[in-house]
Amino acid sequence: MIYTCTLNPSLDYYMEFDQVELGKTNRSSLEYFEAGGKGINVSIVLNNLMIPSRALGFVGGFTRDFFISLLQKYEYIEPVFTFIEGHTRINVKVKGRKETELNAKGPSITEEDMRMMLRRVERINRSDMFVLSGNCPKNLSEMVEKMIGICHENEVKFVLDINPELYPRLLPYRPFLIRPNLSDLRRLSGQPLETDRQIVDCVRGLYGEEAENIIVMNGRKGSLLINREGAWHANSVEAKVVNSVGAADAMIAGFVMNYLRSRDIISTFRYANCCGVATIFSKGMATREKIDSLFDEIEITRID
Repeated sequence: MIYTCTLNPSLDYYMEFDQVELGKTNRSSLEYFEAGGKGINVSIVLNNLMIPSRALGFVGGFTRDFFISLLQKYEYIEPVFTFIEGHTRINVKVKGRKETELNAKGPSITEEDMRMMLRRVERINRSDMFVLSGNCPKNLSEMVEKMIGICHENEVKFVLDINPELYPRLLPYRPFLIRPNLSDLRRLSGQPLETDRQIVDCVRGLYGEEAENIIVMNGRKGSLLINREGAWHANSVEAKVVNSVGAADAMIAGFVMNYLRSRDIISTFRYANCCGVATIFSKGMATREKIDSLFDEIEITRID
């Protein structure tokens, strides 16, 4: 079973406009809600691939029941949430000529809330995969480390797509996959990182070989996979960008799903890119049909 964990999920309120003018009243042409959060997005793409997952996370307040109801349309997602007193945050996604996101801070998570989450993680076993995605509040960093320590002790493969400042303390637990942002790599290294070679050298310098696999997305230039066996580049596909939300989450879903099916890292990287690109070209998260249609267009080139 694949478990996804979203410590700060969101009720995403989408509003579409022909154009948005600051300082004026703008009336939308369409509004709708979606259950959001990076781990939730991973589960949604897995659902679209007909792969079951269990979604962990904290939900509560007046938005709790509506948030859970939005997941009922996904046959292959099993919600296993920890209920808290605070309200699940509401994010506003404004879609006009440009996309603008207004993301709320989210509720406070108590130590007791986190201990309840730890008890759920303790039930995960070595045949499962654990995906921790999204922002982790600083006051919970020790609890997050305990969570990852439990996975390591139980020989559970785990994926991290979280705050960059937490990677140094979690890398010794040997994650199966991490996904640092290129902007964070540039900030941490103090270098512009314009070429694939520069990015690869930066990743190896920062993270060594403690993570089994590292993916770096580079926009229209494609993406990179770095591990102890080498480094590879995946091309992008030219088409109109419809949606920039969730592409990285879709890549993680594709990577985890394909690895569990094939155990071949290169084909897994290729499929992950199909999932990411398909999401960029879709109004919502990638569907299986869109993903499969891109398979022949993604090429993997070894660069190291």
